[in-house]
Amino acid sequence: MLLLLSILTILLGSLYLFAVEKQHKSLAYLLKPGTMVIVILIAILGFGDLSSTYSWWILAGLLFSILGDIFLMLPKDRFVYGLVSFLVGHVCYVVAFFNVSGNGEVKIWVTGALLLIAIFYLIKLSKGVFHSGGITLFLSVTAYVTIITSMVWAAFYSQQPLIIAGAILFFFSDAILAWDRFVGKLTYRNFLVMIPYYLAQYLFAISLHWV
Repeated sequence: MLLLLSILTILLGSLYLFAVEKQHKSLAYLLKPGTMVIVILIAILGFGDLSSTYSWWILAGLLFSILGDIFLMLPKDRFVYGLVSFLVGHVCYVVAFFNVSGNGEVKIWVTGALLLIAIFYLIKLSKGVFHSGGITLFLSVTAYVTIITSMVWAAFYSQQPLIIAGAILFFFSDAILAWDRFVGKLTYRNFLVMIPYYLAQYLFAISLHWV
């Protein structure tokens, strides 16, 4: 069953990218959250008889993520609603990662690198963010960057390769999305955003089977 759902995730995710490229809006509206539904099923399959705190928080993060997906694909601009949904999802992931058994210290250079990347990115985004929504949007984006950076740090704290890989992919996906929206349009934006995004969520979901 796990293999079948994994293949289905790849298939639906690929069809979504095809639908976006061909501008089949109705199909894209169905496939974007549809792919995440399969990822959530993969996570649920990882629940044991005595499901861990980690499992429940990962599931909560996935549910807020699918809510964010829906907000971001609506015809009207619901960027802030999507931003808040994903922000809450990342908070869920942070809590989950702190509940992984066997976690440990994060190397000082990792912490420093994450801080520098977050600050650099905020500086690069600031002009476009202020132009789009003023101080309110800037504070929202700043909060989001803080939380997703914390999520990556918490992933390193977990000492779990699957979680670390997923967190880095998620960070990359969101960085591309923000750059495309606030700095400059990117040619392969859909592929650069959605492929690492789906991979990240898949890794978080499948981690329930091993963590």
